Amino acid sequence: MLWICCAVLQVLAILPSYAGKTVLELGAGIGRFTGELAKEAGHVIALDFIDSVIKKNEEINGDIYKNITFMCADVTSPELKIEDNSVDIVFSNWLLMYLNDEEVEKLIGRIVKWLKPGGHIFIRESCFHQSGDSKRKVNPTHYREPRFYTKVFKECHSYDQEGNSFELSLVTSKCIGAYVKSKKNQNQICWLWEKVKCTEDKGFQRFLDNVQYKSTGILRYERVFGEGYVSTGGFACSCHI
Repeated sequence: MLWICCAVLQVLAILPSYAGKTVLELGAGIGRFTGELAKEAGHVIALDFIDSVIKKNEEINGDIYKNITFMCADVTSPELKIEDNSVDIVFSNWLLMYLNDEEVEKLIGRIVKWLKPGGHIFIRESCFHQSGDSKRKVNPTHYREPRFYTKVFKECHSYDQEGNSFELSLVTSKCIGAYVKSKKNQNQICWLWEKVKCTEDKGFQRFLDNVQYKSTGILRYERVFGEGYVSTGGFACSCHI
């Protein structure tokens, strides 16, 4: 249908330039976006956990575009290996809503490591409720509020081998206009994030909060120095006479 084609074009228009770049497409399915991405990208890694689906994608797009690598893999599996700092854009369309909260948080943490500094993450999810009216006997979808995704992305960060700290900066967040116009549906929401380097002070504070002085770290310090203390000296050094 025409409005679906419009929705695809509107999604692609949100992306930064991916000409000649490496795009990792998570949950690629049968390739609604794979071929479109491959038209300009230097390399597209199309990944889906259903073997028959990714094979169908390869059947549709493999002969036309020689710059696509098709992978059958589960994004939640630790066996999925993507090299750190190797991807320019991670593209995800209707994927996170099929994962539980913990799986979403872990996946975003891994994605930030896969991205090159200055790289981007695009996600599009159905929020609040399903888009169609058809009844389903089994529906594994989590129709979350948008603030859940915003919070998870904002709180995510990573460190490189040199100790630099990186976080995700929101570039844009919006509804897909074709769904609003054709279906009066505002629950199709997308986000575009950029991996940016934290300032030195902010990065160090994140390190203290999330590594050195996170709750498990404090408990270890207390076992060594005594309850309520994270360094040597004890009560005598903490009191002023």
